Amino acid sequence: MQRASALSQTVSSAKAFSASTEPEPSLKVVTVYQDPLTRHWATKLWERVGQLISDEVVCHQSWKMSDLTDPRVFLDAVRAAAEADVLVISVRDAGELPINFYVWVDAWVPSRAGPAGALVALIGMPPQPDSQSGRAYQYLETVARKAHLDFLPHERKLPDNPLSLSTPVKLGQPASLTIHLAA
Repeated sequence: MQRASALSQTVSSAKAFSASTEPEPSLKVVTVYQDPLTRHWATKLWERVGQLISDEVVCHQSWKMSDLTDPRVFLDAVRAAAEADVLVISVRDAGELPINFYVWVDAWVPSRAGPAGALVALIGMPPQPDSQSGRAYQYLETVARKAHLDFLPHERKLPDNPLSLSTPVKLGQPASLTIHLAA
């Protein structure tokens, strides 16, 4: 309880400080992605949005899930999510998400500032669904409901090619694959 209260005070203080020093952007967007492929999806979405609206009216912040273990990064990401108009979460639906992602969500959901907003879920579905499939979708839908956000899911089929699972490769560029063998 104390942790949530301290977090609320920190978020409130940050709002007061930012309100007094600079004009607020019209749209605040936060992106959290799982790996290079899910980052690629989020980047492509953001590029399409950028064609429709001016960058001058948008504050866009982005974090990789694994970076949320750093306390400063975590706090910045919590503050940003609590104030965001749009959250873009780009993940693979392959079992459990990283624990630091769940901790991050639990930190900002109670501090949501304002009723309006959307959670855009870019979800990579495995080529052969199994008993774990659908868990990311269900979890993110629940998060959106708890945070009073519209839930806008977009499922993408994960590639069959293992090379494509970690790094997007543009056509016409050589691809490299490093295999680490156990000693």
